[in-house]
Amino acid sequence: ELISLSNALQVSIIDIFTDRFSAVDMPARLPRPIPVILWNEVAMFAEKENMLLPFTSSSAEQVHSLRRVSRNAFALRVEDERMAPRFLPVDIIIIDPAIPCHDGDPCVALLNGETVFKTFKETKEAIILEPTNRKYPEVVIKKDSQVDFRIIGKVVDLIANL
Repeated sequence: ELISLSNALQVSIIDIFTDRFSAVDMPARLPRPIPVILWNEVAMFAEKENMLLPFTSSSAEQVHSLRRVSRNAFALRVEDERMAPRFLPVDIIIIDPAIPCHDGDPCVALLNGETVFKTFKETKEAIILEPTNRKYPEVVIKKDSQVDFRIIGKVVDLIANL
């Protein structure tokens, strides 16, 4: 595997383990911390996303992402197994409200005041919020219904609890 990696990167195996490894720019974590907020704070956070003052969560935890995210990005700690096996309890997901959700994307939304984390699907007649774990039901929202529904943002990164 190491030989395949060195061939793919076009560097010697020795260069991989020394300071001379400069043929490929390694990604660096972005310096701006992303707040890990609580699930019950998502609605407040979403309302304040365009304000000049940053949102202060009751959680002091912060994370960094290898992905470029907007200044309104935030993180949540997964609390259940609805999206398992891809997203497991205590993993951290990073949500970016500036990136739209498309069919098949994992997203965070507000549904009748409750924060939900599911896969977004859209048909002509309905929006379907689907868990990855089939033990849990999907939520079907008819487009002509009076349901209070709003997508907050797309899940753009996962920090797995290894």
